[in-house]
Amino acid sequence: MQHKRLLLVVVLVGLFVVLAVPVMAQPRPMAEDVYTPIAKGYDFIRAGNYEAAAAQFREAVKKDTNNPFALNNLAAIEAQKGKLKEALAYLEQATLKAEAYKDKVEQTCFVAGLCNAVKPVKAVGETSAIASIIQDNIAKVKAKMAAAPAPPQPSTPPRMEEKQAPKEKGK
Repeated sequence: MQHKRLLLVVVLVGLFVVLAVPVMAQPRPMAEDVYTPIAKGYDFIRAGNYEAAAAQFREAVKKDTNNPFALNNLAAIEAQKGKLKEALAYLEQATLKAEAYKDKVEQTCFVAGLCNAVKPVKAVGETSAIASIIQDNIAKVKAKMAAAPAPPQPSTPPRMEEKQAPKEKGK
């Protein structure tokens, strides 16, 4: 009897594990403590308050270092300021984990006609919505960088010839 009971427990535990694995493997929406500052930051961007938006996105990055939504939106703000190298750095960091984030995108907005800022929703899809947006933004930033004139290179002025002072007559 005890052997049958042990066998029943083992079978039930095994069945539980087999049924739980697919549920655990499904993508989940991002955590609330990360989602909230990203959503607030996006609303600040729409209102034109870029400093407040950047503060919200930095808060999200502190909690989720490679969050592609927060990093993409920080890049959009840097691009708006004309800081294209910084924008590209944020976008390149955002690509590291972008494919793993399956959160859907509710809205996008253009910041200074260059980068798309995004607002995620608390729902997941089968593929990453943010990954293609990041790639599009990288292409836009690189094109803008290529079109920008190169900064002037410092040059060395030619050496001046020494002139001798004219001699005074009569001395």
